[in-house]
Amino acid sequence: MANGITQLEEFQQPVLKGLVDATVENVIPSFADEYLQDEQIFSPNFTYDIFKANPSIAGFVGYGSEPPVMDRDEVAKGVGEVAKMGHKYIMTYEELMALHQAKTNDETRAIVDRLVMKNSKLVENVKKLASVSKLQAIAQGTFSYDRNKVKINVDYKVPEDHKIALTSGNDWAEADHDVIGDLLEWNEKYIESNGKQADLILMTRETQALLLKNAVIVAESGRPENATRVNADELSSVLGAYGLPAIKVITERFNVFVDDHTGETVRQELFPVNRVVFVSKEVGKFYYGPTLENNMKPGIVLLAEDLRQPIRSVVEAHAAGFPVITTPSLLLHADVFTP
Repeated sequence: MANGITQLEEFQQPVLKGLVDATVENVIPSFADEYLQDEQIFSPNFTYDIFKANPSIAGFVGYGSEPPVMDRDEVAKGVGEVAKMGHKYIMTYEELMALHQAKTNDETRAIVDRLVMKNSKLVENVKKLASVSKLQAIAQGTFSYDRNKVKINVDYKVPEDHKIALTSGNDWAEADHDVIGDLLEWNEKYIESNGKQADLILMTRETQALLLKNAVIVAESGRPENATRVNADELSSVLGAYGLPAIKVITERFNVFVDDHTGETVRQELFPVNRVVFVSKEVGKFYYGPTLENNMKPGIVLLAEDLRQPIRSVVEAHAAGFPVITTPSLLLHADVFTP
């Protein structure tokens, strides 16, 4: 369509592919990206195959279906919907008018550059969706989906003795609770299960704040007798002296997004506020599978299309991917206070 965008060089497929590659390369990996690294898989039914073949996944349930539901069509469809990630930008009639009525090359260049930035943002959004699902899998040992009349609950089978919950009155909310004793006990349990120590201990800012004013930590830090808290470096020093893994504070506990189907803003919790997680890098993978949009190849693809009735142009980013915890014993979850 002459009045659209697909005739512009910046929206030709080779250029869009180059933009995807450059954007992906420049995205700074999150903690979750390092611990659930990306891997490509070429099966057209890759997500469903993963569910059926991986012994660390307990199951999933669709509305109106009784367990087991491994082969129910509506659940298989739902799994595909979970894995499918995408974002799009619609260039409206008015925006196309502005583009094609630009009076100077500089004005045209400025409009096109803004659109290219939007294209790059679409790719970043898909990468963010992948990182969000990775963090949820690590922090919860589960993955949940509840949309389009399909409900899926994936349980990655974190060992039951790796799920710890302290009771109120004997938890980290008590200023004199032996938090070091807890961490040493869980560290030993982790080593017994895996033959190695965890690479990191994850926690929220709220949990870290309890440690910073814990009486046992303060006493071990060598602070003056009347001191009531330590700083983050002193906390790391105290725990490091006991040979415990380093602490990483997770600040992005929630994913906030607009539901494409309802238009409502959704606030999805990814990392429980009271949870401490022991984790190692070998815990799992994030599998990118093939999509029709990418000619049945795995990875992220950008597509531009000009449409009529009404006249508009659309740029879409597509990918399909799913997090899998391949070694669930490499996760240990402890809920250390009552929210």
